[in-house]
Amino acid sequence: MALQFFGVYSPWAPDAALECWHGALRALSANACATLKGFSHQSEREFLVDLRAFLQDWSATKLDSSHDAADPPAPTVQTLNALLSGLPLLHQEIAFLTLAGYSQVTLERILRLTPTVAGEGLERLRTGYHRVLERSEDRCLWPSAWIGLCRAARADVQKDCTPLRQLVRILDGQASWYDKTPAEEHCAKCLHCLELWTSLVEVVAWDRARQLWPAERVETLMVDIPALPDTARKSLLNRLFGR
Repeated sequence: MALQFFGVYSPWAPDAALECWHGALRALSANACATLKGFSHQSEREFLVDLRAFLQDWSATKLDSSHDAADPPAPTVQTLNALLSGLPLLHQEIAFLTLAGYSQVTLERILRLTPTVAGEGLERLRTGYHRVLERSEDRCLWPSAWIGLCRAARADVQKDCTPLRQLVRILDGQASWYDKTPAEEHCAKCLHCLELWTSLVEVVAWDRARQLWPAERVETLMVDIPALPDTARKSLLNRLFGR
């Protein structure tokens, strides 16, 4: 899933993306995995959203803005808010994930939409972002600027923003209309919550599509994990005899 992230949100070739994963893994496992331990462990999806956010933050220091496309110019928080203003939440999701780097074919699979519904959500992009709509591969046109935009959105949390755990419940159909309706109405007006919601939708789609890898391939991805000290509590006899 980390390599999937780098494939969409970075300009790096596969070999470079693999090296970046090793660098990110070293950062995650530093200081006895202090960063990793700070992620939410209430559910796998919350953990994956935290991991995705970490990869964005880590990548932000490595990306060069010279790789970003100049035409069309990258969206900013202000221009994106203006572009999405007044749209239904589903159309905002479609536009947001399209600007993030996804082709319409992939969007239909991620959001489980028909081509007609997906097309309706792209109408506002046809004027200023037609180049985005012409792609067949899943890759962001402005990796550095887009990750910067997402980080700004994540930082702009308000007291009435919906917690990630509640968004998971909504996605699972476990929230009542009493909780779901105001959360969706707020999300349609809040870039922080829209970014968080689309992050959740994205990692769920990645998780749904993942395939098991052979053990030897997994081993090559995990070579940088340090050996952690054994913190298991020793038995009384072992402590008595110094074992």
